[in-house]
Amino acid sequence: MRESARYLLIIACSQRKLTDDGLLPAIARYDGGHFRVLRKAQRDGYWSNHIDVLILSAKYGLIESCTPIANYEQRMNKKRACELKTQVTQTLQAYAQKGIYSEVYVDLGKDYQSAIEGLGELFKGSLVTHAQGSIGKRLQSLKDWLSAKRGG
Repeated sequence: MRESARYLLIIACSQRKLTDDGLLPAIARYDGGHFRVLRKAQRDGYWSNHIDVLILSAKYGLIESCTPIANYEQRMNKKRACELKTQVTQTLQAYAQKGIYSEVYVDLGKDYQSAIEGLGELFKGSLVTHAQGSIGKRLQSLKDWLSAKRGG
C-alpha cells in the first residue's frame, strides 16, 4: 500500500439510532450493523487513519461521519434519494476534486443508489467497489475491507 493512499467509504444511514438528546457525531448516532463494524474496527485497532467516511442520510444528505446530528425518523425512498441527488453530487464532486482517493468503497441499499448515480465518472482514477449480497455478506466484506486498509 502506498504511504499516501487514502480511501473513501460511503455508507447509508441506519434506521437504528441512539436516542440521546442533543447532537451526536453521525458515526455515534447511527447504531446499525455497519456502524457497529466501524466502531469495533476503531476499538480493536484495525481502523486506518487514511479512511474518510461519508454517510448518506435520508434527512441530512451526504455528510461526514463526524457531522453532529440530532435523533430523527426519516426513511430513504426513491423520491427522497432524487431530492438529495444535487447535494450528494456536489459533495462527491468536492471529494473527487481532491484527487487523493485510490479506492472508494460503497455500501448502499437500492433506495440510496439513485442519489449517487455517476459515482464512477467522478472518481475515474480510483477503484470503485460496490458491496454485494446479503446484509451478512456486506458486513463481512466491510470488515475485511477495513482490515485490509489498517496498514495505512
